[in-house]
Amino acid sequence: MDIFSPINIAIFLIDVALAVHVIRSGRNPIWIVAMGATFFLGSFQFLGLLAVWLSYFFTAVIPDFFGSHGMRRFRSGIRDAADPGRAYRQAKRDAERIGSTDSKRVLAEESLKRGLCADAIRLYEEAMQGPLGAEDPTLLKGLGRAKLMAGEAGEAERLFIKVHELDPAAFDTEVELDYARALEALGKNDAAIRQYESVVPRYSGEEAKVRLALLLEKSGQEARAQQIFRDVVETTRDAPGYYRSRQGDWLKIAKQHLKS
Repeated sequence: MDIFSPINIAIFLIDVALAVHVIRSGRNPIWIVAMGATFFLGSFQFLGLLAVWLSYFFTAVIPDFFGSHGMRRFRSGIRDAADPGRAYRQAKRDAERIGSTDSKRVLAEESLKRGLCADAIRLYEEAMQGPLGAEDPTLLKGLGRAKLMAGEAGEAERLFIKVHELDPAAFDTEVELDYARALEALGKNDAAIRQYESVVPRYSGEEAKVRLALLLEKSGQEARAQQIFRDVVETTRDAPGYYRSRQGDWLKIAKQHLKS
């Protein structure tokens, strides 16, 4: 029998793929032995391989797939779409039942998603009452965003600066964008423009570009603003559908402000 036949090559590749899964998932190496042993079954080789493959597929591959992080996120997304308030209710139950710093943080995040800024601020401040809470960058970032959304830009600016002082690595692009928004809300337009310009090249999505363009337009820098609006429209035109859908609101604003 030709060992380099297309069928044998396909069998070999499938065995290798499954062997890699065995090693990465930390399963019993007897599976690899079983797959290799089937080469010695003569006319029953394929039936033996098929039996091993199906056994491994149903006992290992499928459970791993449905237990993967991506699949859990997918299922969670489906549940949230069917019941938008589920995550908030669960977070509220956990905060009331457990009362831990983390449970309050999660409820604060869910509250902020629903525009419940006062509730989010209260929860973040309660979560920060612990020994290290006042210097927890995650809590400070959340509280800063809640303050920003509540119209307390000055306090938000102070909190974002504190995040950067405590842990520069925690001063990520989302915080940088919020910091720029706080500066803009305080009327510090030149500083806000510089901050927007700093974050735009590293920000995933079109929000930072559009916010920069809007501020430039407001500051009388019409030509620069128009160029950015044009870039946003052109960038999203050839982007995958999921990206255009996700950036739909910012694309709409860019088109509204773009002059022909």
